[in-house]
Amino acid sequence: MEPYLFYGVVLPERAQLTLQFSVGFSHIASGVEGTAKVSIILNQTAVTVESEHNWDIFDLRNLVKNIVQNHLAMVGYLMGYAYDFEVTRVLNQSREIDYVFGIDIPCLAERNKDIDLAVALASLREKTIGPNGMFLNRCFSDLTASMKHADDTAFYCYRAIESLRHHCAAEHNLSGASKTAQWEKFREVSGCTEEVLRQIKVAADPLRHGEAAGGSSEDRAKLFTATWGVVDGYLRGV
Repeated sequence: MEPYLFYGVVLPERAQLTLQFSVGFSHIASGVEGTAKVSIILNQTAVTVESEHNWDIFDLRNLVKNIVQNHLAMVGYLMGYAYDFEVTRVLNQSREIDYVFGIDIPCLAERNKDIDLAVALASLREKTIGPNGMFLNRCFSDLTASMKHADDTAFYCYRAIESLRHHCAAEHNLSGASKTAQWEKFREVSGCTEEVLRQIKVAADPLRHGEAAGGSSEDRAKLFTATWGVVDGYLRGV
């Protein structure tokens, strides 16, 4: 079967890197196996994936990104460099695939497609003013990380919510109170249920303890939808 060919770039491009390697893989969520051949020449990257499986291109994109990013993390450890990797395109002619990846998460882009960015951004910026604003900024940073790091989506989603719990406690003079009291107040302000929070936490717990876990694009979409619903509810309440 014809291999999938992915194109991408190692960032920042001003820090040039050339590297070639091959690696076998097994997808954590599905157990599907394959081989990836990676060629990085002056940061321009081509990855050939050989697999008999008929992949969802977003799941395979996430797998390819993890393979390359994991090797870049090893380079970072050895050299003290902080590289990122961006996948831009996938080709597979026999399956009539020729797709350029965007930066959006479809389920999130769709729910906010009618938003007035300038007005919404001004409102968020106002909420981050003051000493407690750091908790909101941590939340937004973790939400961005949840979109960038597919295998760690649940980890970052739950940590983002925990930052909001700290913000809520600080805003209502509950920083010294028990976590039970803090979570109760958070649910009151955000309007979310304990069950929704528990579902996100259950997905995050293995990752929080260093275990290997993964999921499909559909699983991630459910996590994103639940998490953004909690965050939206809280931001409306403060």
